[in-house]
Amino acid sequence: MSELEVFFPDYFSESMKSSIQIFQDYLDIEKNYSLHTQSAYLRDLKFFLEFCHREEIEYMEIEVVDIRSYFSELSKKKNLDKKTQTRKLSSLRTFYRCLFQKDLIPSNPILSVNFPKTKTRLPKAFKPGETEEILEYDNNEASPILEKRDRAILEILYSSGMRVFELVNAKLSDLSRDSKTIKVLGKRKKERFVYLGTEAEFALNEYLSMRGDSKEEEIFLNQRGKKLTTRGVRYILNERRKAMGFEKSVTPHKFRHTFATDLLDAGADIRAVQELLGHSSLSSTQVYLSVSKDKLKEIYRKAHPHAKLDRG
Repeated sequence: MSELEVFFPDYFSESMKSSIQIFQDYLDIEKNYSLHTQSAYLRDLKFFLEFCHREEIEYMEIEVVDIRSYFSELSKKKNLDKKTQTRKLSSLRTFYRCLFQKDLIPSNPILSVNFPKTKTRLPKAFKPGETEEILEYDNNEASPILEKRDRAILEILYSSGMRVFELVNAKLSDLSRDSKTIKVLGKRKKERFVYLGTEAEFALNEYLSMRGDSKEEEIFLNQRGKKLTTRGVRYILNERRKAMGFEKSVTPHKFRHTFATDLLDAGADIRAVQELLGHSSLSSTQVYLSVSKDKLKEIYRKAHPHAKLDRG
């Protein structure tokens, strides 16, 4: 558990410690969650168990009123918004689901606890023309190899829709011989193939021709010849934005949003886009469909002669 950087007080009972270990194994082995997600769930559990210990509440016999009391205390002390409350509730719901499935408790006491739904935030994508402006910008101040690398990163992010952590973890052995596909390991260690368009393929081959015979397995390296990090990619994109004088944010996820909305705008099947993005649930992809519908409405209002009638 120390590798997750989650530490529990020594005063926790042996029963608590045993339940925590069972829960961690459940998240890691059965749910196959990433270390980041495991850490978040265990941290939420830690705060809740501390509350139970402080209030002398038996966590294995928790009632709805105790859960509401806990969240009431959190709201007063930390002024939590609805989104954060919902996430913490999800952590506890998963914990008690785990205990229920292991026959350690007779029922999940949190199933009847709900918070108001938060408003869905639509993902932001680049407007028409902005993507090309960013991709075509030539940074003369960067060294030739770094400029080739940066251009390849940008082209691949837009061409494939891959997540930034998938990009930095992609290895040379994951790249097909013709440089048209890359095998990536997504969330919950789910493998899929992403596809590169002509521009991305060309940019990648140009970078690889200058990369040299580094012992590093990853495709993209930093200026010291070591594996590039997600933070490094965000830094590269932000520096490019500043060099261009581009006022809006330029992030890896924004390229992913643009990839999805551009495909849907062009008539791509939503289930195909789901597979390309590596979404386990179709509902995650349907958010992009909402964005695409907004674009269609805008086109209609501007183009149709009866869309804006003045009835004054």
